[in-house]
Amino acid sequence: MIIRLSDHQKNGRYINVDGLNIFTIDKGKGHVIALLHGLFSTSYSYRKMIPILSENFRVIAPDLPGIGLSEKPNWVYSHRQLAKFFNSYLNSMTDERVHLVAYDYGAAISFMLLYENPEKVKSLTLISPFETVFKLRYYTPLMFLHPKFIGNILSKFLGKKLIKFLMNRYMVSKNNPLSDEVIEDYQFLLLHGENRKNFIKMCQNIDRSFYAKKDMEEGMRKMIGGRQIILGNQDRLIAFNEIENIKQYIRLSFSQNIEGSHMLMEDDPHTCALKIENLVKTFSKK
Repeated sequence: MIIRLSDHQKNGRYINVDGLNIFTIDKGKGHVIALLHGLFSTSYSYRKMIPILSENFRVIAPDLPGIGLSEKPNWVYSHRQLAKFFNSYLNSMTDERVHLVAYDYGAAISFMLLYENPEKVKSLTLISPFETVFKLRYYTPLMFLHPKFIGNILSKFLGKKLIKFLMNRYMVSKNNPLSDEVIEDYQFLLLHGENRKNFIKMCQNIDRSFYAKKDMEEGMRKMIGGRQIILGNQDRLIAFNEIENIKQYIRLSFSQNIEGSHMLMEDDPHTCALKIENLVKTFSKK
């Protein structure tokens, strides 16, 4: 079944979080699984996993402020600000501890959330995560968008053709290219209206400072529930040292490798959902 953006929108609603109108998916009943997206993605990126997970659990998934279908914030993007927002979002949606799934840059936000509010998270699944982007050259699209001068120039050329090239070249596996229709959906979500500027600002405000790194590492140490890392065996964007650092701080001896590239929710949503379900079922009993 092909799920287009129009279908995704119909399944969602808007809620007010700290004065911002935030688009969110809220589907199913039971223990709460919160899906947090990263760069080059929105809640739409989880559209294939949501129907699977919501059969047995309540699934919530927001678009971060100013990205996708959510309202633009008046504050500067940073790990810490986005973690504070996400904490407010979770408080608005549930009183329960959540099973958090964080993809890509969402991992960095989740580490800051754990630093400030570790009691919120019952289990943690990290999909293609990074902490501070050990070396930008590993994350090729971000390498060009992160520097302000180059990023601002390149952003003017971002359109359907370039988005299609970047996503099919770096985000998904060669055997599973995104269709033109899905590329159009991503183009709209990332680039329509003010979203282009917001998307570029998010790429340019990734905090690689010592202080952010220190707080995120402390946040990872505070994680005491279930945890797992899921990686694609064709992912060329993640640095080995980055993953080893994360494994060390969350006290995890191995990562789970599955068939696919960086955006595993597009490549293999069923395997991702199964691994998330297994972890959630195990730690929902505790």
